[in-house]
Amino acid sequence: MEDIKNLPDAWEMLDRLGEEVNGKNELYDIYYTISTALFDYRQKHNLSQRELAEKLGVTKSMMAKLESGDYNYSVEQLWSIAAKLGFKFYIVFQET
Repeated sequence: MEDIKNLPDAWEMLDRLGEEVNGKNELYDIYYTISTALFDYRQKHNLSQRELAEKLGVTKSMMAKLESGDYNYSVEQLWSIAAKLGFKFYIVFQET
């Protein structure tokens, strides 16, 4: 068993993994924002996952993936979801 006092610092480990991990974190933040917006919308309008899935024209299992953030959306899919829910949709894609 490894002595807990000798474990490396988690932040140092992330820094050593480099920019790939940091870039993934930004992507996961986007997924989180989308999934929580869908969940909040569903709760606000007292909809089940099945009801929201029907409104969006997707299956209930797809709705579960959308809410969990376990789905790689296309821009077209996001635009369609936003239009159906009356969400504002824009993308900032510019050089920093």
